[in-house]
Amino acid sequence: MKLREKTEIDRPASHVWRCIVTPELFQQWNDKVIEMEARGAFQLGQHFHTRYEMSRKQLQCWSQVTRLEEGRLLELRHGNCSGKGVHGDIEVIERITLEDKGGRTIVTKDVHMKNHGIPWFFIPLIWFINRFGKPVGKDKLKELCESRVP
Repeated sequence: MKLREKTEIDRPASHVWRCIVTPELFQQWNDKVIEMEARGAFQLGQHFHTRYEMSRKQLQCWSQVTRLEEGRLLELRHGNCSGKGVHGDIEVIERITLEDKGGRTIVTKDVHMKNHGIPWFFIPLIWFINRFGKPVGKDKLKELCESRVP
């Protein structure tokens, strides 16, 4: 299953990048992250534990930075997950891409889940809501980036 979300932030990509690549800031805007072992700045190949809450279920995963292009792309792979009702073979690829548009940044967040265990008949509904539904609540990444002084 693939999900995509786009947002436009009124800050240059170099400013937004700090909120993406700094684990402590990443946790502030990503509602699903409860705890992340990583500190400082993400590094290519880095391994760490991440605790998530999704659909009211907590899971812990081994996470790895699989792609890192300075100022443009962060990709995390989450696997070897454990938690109540969680398929142990679930794999999640989380990719965040930044595109600088003259002082504004287009942020694309892609999530690709394999072996998720979601019944097949729910997948089209989830895709439809993600594609055509309106976001509920505020975009925390946008708020964090636009409230921080460059």
